[in-house]
Amino acid sequence: MSFIIRLLGVRSAGVLVAALLALPAAAAPLKMWLQPNGGFGFDAASTAAATSAGVDTLPASTFFANPSSGAKRITITTPPSIPGTSVVNATLANPSTGTSTWTVTAKDRAYNDLWIVIQGHDPGDANASYYDENQKIGLVIDPTNPNWAVIHPIGFPNVAYLAYFVGDLAQGASAAVPINYAVAEALKVVSTNPQLCEFPQYRVNFLELALPEPMVVSLLACAGALLATRKRRQTR
Repeated sequence: MSFIIRLLGVRSAGVLVAALLALPAAAAPLKMWLQPNGGFGFDAASTAAATSAGVDTLPASTFFANPSSGAKRITITTPPSIPGTSVVNATLANPSTGTSTWTVTAKDRAYNDLWIVIQGHDPGDANASYYDENQKIGLVIDPTNPNWAVIHPIGFPNVAYLAYFVGDLAQGASAAVPINYAVAEALKVVSTNPQLCEFPQYRVNFLELALPEPMVVSLLACAGALLATRKRRQTR
């Protein structure tokens, strides 16, 4: 997966910041940072913040990966460019950011209750030497979105990954997954064009796991609220 962005202008970046500030406190975006020193998983502070904000924890599980060569069972593609902002003196509090959509496609068969499991910075990333400090690489999530969850691999209770619920996918079908990047450093410039940059890449595995009961209730409640909002807008 290649994460290339076109940078927003100052005015667009200001609109983005204003929109984030306008969000209700309960839906405040939550930054989650990867483990330092090349370790997989998200750091303890990020995981604790996510769970305290209401992000569910899934049962410890074993994941499956695509084969390293040959036909992929599941593919993830990204747009050729995504909007973002590179911050020159970026920090954990004020990171470089970008917004994209991953398109997940089932290739070899249908999948039931499919999750994407985001494990860490991909060591095969062509820019791994530039983005060499995982604690500066992360994602921004909406903790009120019930599709997000924290999950631990079986046998490693202190390792936490971030998972996103895709749902059922028929063979050949695709689903869109919203992704918001955070990098606590300036982004790597592509070629000589200062307006074209790259984000780091992520190691991703997959899991088929039915939603725990509380998450089912949350998803149904979210769907009901969206339907009610849509009906109200239609009657105006």
